[in-house]
Amino acid sequence: MQTSATAAKIRAEDKPKTQLFSLKTPYMKQGRVTQLVAETPNLWIHTKINAEGGENEIHKHLNEDHAFIVLEGQMSVFDENGSEIEVKQYQGVMIPKGAYYRYLNTGEGNLVVIRVGAGTRGQQQVGQETRLGANGKPLDSGTPENRNLPPIESGEFFAESAG
Repeated sequence: MQTSATAAKIRAEDKPKTQLFSLKTPYMKQGRVTQLVAETPNLWIHTKINAEGGENEIHKHLNEDHAFIVLEGQMSVFDENGSEIEVKQYQGVMIPKGAYYRYLNTGEGNLVVIRVGAGTRGQQQVGQETRLGANGKPLDSGTPENRNLPPIESGEFFAESAG
């Protein structure tokens, strides 16, 4: 996961204050990039850009509700039974903690989404990892088991004017 140079980070011990963040994220020739743009102890926002594929293996998060909002392209989100939700530009999908899903870039070109997560970040649930595959074992998003390809940036950016 990459972190934007302009990411807004607020820790629990910080005095609350409003902060600006940028959605500038590199377009990809291959693979995907997930970039943290803002976080507090209970909320985190990432940009995700996929040249192809997506989060290709069914998994669930035990400690996080989250949503994907499509800014560019199109995605399909599948549950563990293969049921599909098609999500087009300017639409979103809500995924509650414990719900199995996977997603794919199903549009032309790069898929650009905002991923917003909320919950109790970093807390383990009954001693287990918090991102589990269909077999109940931990499934890291950046691994070959999750069909992750090495990222290759195109040299162009989504929201380049955002700085």
